[in-house]
Amino acid sequence: MTKRISEENQTNHPRRWQAHIDSLGESGLSRAEYCRQHNLSYHALNYWQRKLSRPSTKKTTLVPVTLPTALMRNGGQHNQAELQILLPGKISVSVGDNFSPVTLDRLLTVLENR
Repeated sequence: MTKRISEENQTNHPRRWQAHIDSLGESGLSRAEYCRQHNLSYHALNYWQRKLSRPSTKKTTLVPVTLPTALMRNGGQHNQAELQILLPGKISVSVGDNFSPVTLDRLLTVLENR
């Protein structure tokens, strides 16, 4: 005999587990005791906690930026790096006015995939 999960449980599944994970944190109970009291699988709770705590894997979207000429300094000369991109993990990319868009795109791709 096959178990059927109701349509409501299927659509709310991640939200249901997120609610349990939040309640576990507030309960002060051990994970095993919380699972016993709520008739949950210990391994399923661990699985959903790992799955729901993963950082988002959304792709980064590059947006063209036009810098106004008012940003020019030193008598009309550009700074060495007019644009600076700060990434998590102490990584910064400085882009001067004569940068190569192809090289910048390759660099960002490498950084995204590391």
